[in-house]
Amino acid sequence: MPASSLFTASAEALINKVIALDEDSEKRLALLNGKRLTVFLDGFPWGVTLAFSSKVDILLEHHPYEDVSVHVDENTCYIKTHFDVLPRLTQTSQITQLIREGKLHLQGEPGIAQQVAALFQQLDIDWEEQLSTYTGDVPAHQIFSSASAVKAQVLAFSERLTRGLSNAITEEKDIAVGKLAVMHFNDEVDALRDDAQRFEARLRLLENSL
Repeated sequence: MPASSLFTASAEALINKVIALDEDSEKRLALLNGKRLTVFLDGFPWGVTLAFSSKVDILLEHHPYEDVSVHVDENTCYIKTHFDVLPRLTQTSQITQLIREGKLHLQGEPGIAQQVAALFQQLDIDWEEQLSTYTGDVPAHQIFSSASAVKAQVLAFSERLTRGLSNAITEEKDIAVGKLAVMHFNDEVDALRDDAQRFEARLRLLENSL
């Protein structure tokens, strides 16, 4: 089996298995029935098409974006972008900005891309339950409890680090304010000294005149 066929077959099996683990995904998948999303990523030799029916089929597109995107209709969406831009596509407000910046090229119905993103983003899977079918309830619970504890420790450390940096910045601001106050005080002292010297000069002039 060619490497490309092995890739599509493996990806299809994985995606459809994951989607099947969430019963509610069937409704979201039904909204995409008959629709296709083709994604071209810079640096990848082919485009990847997701074709939706009661399941997801994956096809490789060997023609460039410029050629296939002219054959667009209401059931297709073609996207050309960079891999690191993909996470921003889930934010509707970002799409127009990405197009203006030249980081995203889109032809067809953009709603298809948003529905595909929702299909995967809204997956609600009880991974502990899935793991328990292989390891048993107790080991699965222990694994996820340990993972949750580690996550909590990481979050706590992150909060302490953020709080520490915030305090350091605040203290630095206080120091900066203190320096300004000292400088202002020194200026006031200098002005007072100048006034005293001028008063002494006038006093000597008055004494001399007398």
